[in-house]
Amino acid sequence: MRRAWLAPALFWSITSLAASFPCDKAQSRVEKAICADAEVSALDEHLGRYYQAARSALREAAPCLAADQRQWLSAVRNACADAGCLRKAYLERLSELDALQPGVTAVKNVELPRTPSLVWIIPPAQDNVAAPPKPAAKPLVAKGRVIDELAQGDGFVLRTAQGASHPLVLLMFVDGATSERLTLFARESDATFLARGHAATDSGGRTYYEPSRCVFLYRLP
Repeated sequence: MRRAWLAPALFWSITSLAASFPCDKAQSRVEKAICADAEVSALDEHLGRYYQAARSALREAAPCLAADQRQWLSAVRNACADAGCLRKAYLERLSELDALQPGVTAVKNVELPRTPSLVWIIPPAQDNVAAPPKPAAKPLVAKGRVIDELAQGDGFVLRTAQGASHPLVLLMFVDGATSERLTLFARESDATFLARGHAATDSGGRTYYEPSRCVFLYRLP
């Protein structure tokens, strides 16, 4: 477990927070369950701030996070049948977004579980000619180290423990923000990352992350 901290001047007691939506307008079963439990209501408020801060941090990849948040709401949060399930779901989502928080939004006195932490999202390439949309691309999930191969012309790759190299973002699609983040991650020689995206294959049979789709990058505990 790890603890997230909020600057003392901006600290709120967990019991003083309200849900991120007006409880007097709660309509769905899940919304009513959130408002009926003070702790869950506070966690919902925290997550609202976490989500907005993460969107700001991710810049051009904010739409990727928005789609992921909708998926989480539908498949995880809204599948809960009781307050215990909701607490677990919110704490895990907060933990997932914790690494993208500035000090002013990080929560205090809330124990977060050890989960893969979302540290960056590589947005889809803006050049639809060089990277045409491929909605049928199959999912690709791999873990390993981030390697800087800009000098070799391959951009940044994810190198697995088995020695396979999957380009995360090809050189032609590397932008300033992504280059800065991945350069820092490549210096973390003892860190293991998990990359979640979709697969593409080049003419030589090498599998790389499809540039027309979002690539989510997590640091593993």
